[in-house]
Amino acid sequence: MPNHWIILDVASAPIADAALYIDKDSIKVPENYKKPESISGYVEDEYRSRIAKAGLDLDLARITAIGVHRSVSETPAIAACQTEDEERHALKTLAQLVQEVDRPTLVTYGGFHFDLPLLMRRARYLGVDFPKLNLDRFKSPHVDLLLELSDRDPSRRRSLNFYCTRLGWTDCPKALSGEEEAKVHATGNWEALRASVARDVEVTRRLAAWLGVI
Repeated sequence: MPNHWIILDVASAPIADAALYIDKDSIKVPENYKKPESISGYVEDEYRSRIAKAGLDLDLARITAIGVHRSVSETPAIAACQTEDEERHALKTLAQLVQEVDRPTLVTYGGFHFDLPLLMRRARYLGVDFPKLNLDRFKSPHVDLLLELSDRDPSRRRSLNFYCTRLGWTDCPKALSGEEEAKVHATGNWEALRASVARDVEVTRRLAAWLGVI
């Protein structure tokens, strides 16, 4: 059990010009679509769907918030990133924490698949010096609770919300859905985003304690 840990959660949204990198011509239409208007409608719907999901693409996502709860702190710290300058500042701050002399263990939920690679990729796009995190399934010093709870079997993965409900943590309502988080630049719901990320950090911390990880 690590003495020095950081519970980490990252929220994301599509970059402003994500549509430029999504090729309509690559969209395959099901064979049962015969009418030109049906085919056109399917392509447009799928195109919009792919743009909306770009916030989950490491190369087309921007960070909207970083939430951390350090072992030395009583409460989480949430950095909202409305602009690229705020993203850079948040990434630089996190890089400093990760590289402290007593290297902390990063604890995430689904972080090996998304949060941690996104931090490294986004830092590269923004020109921020960020450490290369070890995500090796056998040698990493970090912990992904999603992998722990599913025994690394994708068919057994459940959402963080599932465990929040299953363990009866009714005092942790989710302010925004993942879809709503991805639209924060359009809606301007930055305070709700902060609350949403803070909630996920808290549920992840509780889950880590329940599993004996921290």
